[in-house]
Amino acid sequence: MTLIHLVQFKLKPEAGESAIRDVCDGFINLKNTCIHPASQKPYIKSVTGGRDNSPEGLQNGFTHAFVVEFESEEDRDYYVKTDEAHSAFAAILRSLAAGLQVVDFTPGKY
Repeated sequence: MTLIHLVQFKLKPEAGESAIRDVCDGFINLKNTCIHPASQKPYIKSVTGGRDNSPEGLQNGFTHAFVVEFESEEDRDYYVKTDEAHSAFAAILRSLAAGLQVVDFTPGKY
């Protein structure tokens, strides 16, 4: 059962382009740095994201969005609660973010 973890954030005005690039590259790289303790292998199925470019004007200030795909709720729970690579990355993101929003869902489950 696939689980989607959607993260939207808006960055502080003082965040420079280099820091923005680093945090976005770091987000994408979580697919390689988050290692499952049992298998000792990466457990994130996919990560994609980037800077908002919607013409709808409904972003509410959010500037970036990333989608992380997990195989199971257990993998997502490990990522959110325990994974040290994720925790280290999240601390960096929080230091640059003026706002964060996270929504998780199972595709097709309404």
